[in-house]
Formats: sequence, C-alpha cells, structure tokens
Amino acid sequence: MNTGLISTRYAKALLDYAIASGQQQEVYARMQTLSSMFIEVPALRRALSGSMYPKEKKQSILETACGGDLPSSLEKMIALILENEREELMQYIALRYTELYRSRFNIQYGKLVTAVPIDEETQKRFITRIRQIVGGTIEVEPIVDPAIIGGFILYLDDDRWDASMAGELFRIRNRFKTLDANIQTT
Repeated sequence: MNTGLISTRYAKALLDYAIASGQQQEVYARMQTLSSMFIEVPALRRALSGSMYPKEKKQSILETACGGDLPSSLEKMIALILENEREELMQYIALRYTELYRSRFNIQYGKLVTAVPIDEETQKRFITRIRQIVGGTIEVEPIVDPAIIGGFILYLDDDRWDASMAGELFRIRNRFKTLDANIQTT
C-alpha cells in the first residue's frame, strides 16, 4: 500500500471539497489541530488502528482530536475514510492537507527558533518585517531552544537565516581555524 499516494488523494479531495463548501480555512485549522494531537497523544494512533473500536467510536475520537464541532466537509470526509477503512492514514492525510493548503494559497511555513520565549507583539513585528522582505503570507511556529544562546534562527521553506549567538560563535571559530591553517602552511 502506498501511504503517500493514498493520503495525498484523500487530502486533495478534502481540500477541493472544503474550498467548494467555503470551509477551507476552518478545515485547515482542524487538520493542524489533528496533526498536533497525533504528536501529543501517541495513543491516538493506536486507537485508530485495528479493530479495537467500532467505526462510530473512531469517528467520535477523530472529531474530538480535531477540536469537536467539525465543518460538514471534514465530518463527511472522516466518515468516508472510516467507511473505506483508511483511518490508519489520518495522520498522513492531515499533514498532506496542510501542505496542499499552504501550496494552494501561497503560504510560506517556517519555524522561528529563539533562546527564550518571545511575546506575541514581538513575534507579530518580526513576521511583518520578514513578510516585507520575502513577500506573501507567512505562517511561523515559535520554538524555544536555549542552546542558541541569543538571537534567532528562522527556517522558512528551504531557507535558513541564522542570526543566533551560537551560530556567530561557530562562524568566528571557523574563521580562526582557517586563519590558523593558513598561518601554518606559510
């Protein structure tokens, strides 16, 4: 079974149906919630696999994992997925939906790594500034990593901007190594 192909087909069908229903943004938010639930609650995957629970219970579990009170397009798609016994692919479908949504609506996704948590206002100003530089819509996930010491690292699509203290110290160390190697060879 090709999980990538199957999950892509379901995700694309859901996106097309959600757009036709005018529910694409809400379905996007629910699929992001579902994706994070699979990470935060490992038992969710086990609950959906196998025949431990009947389809009605699995439907209820998925609705709860999506945040409850689902848009009709997502509710119907979950029912279809359960009917076709593809519930073990829900995590992949959710991830693929978010990728397809971002691609369709030209949303650049990134991660902002800082040494300490930043407040909402600072994050908004930062995103606004980055948006001015790269253009378009940007969606950034904040991550705290004290190992970078200070500054930030921004991953945006395939690009990486390293303005961290740890990164600068690494670059300085490499310059000294290069200088030392040049001095020793002369």
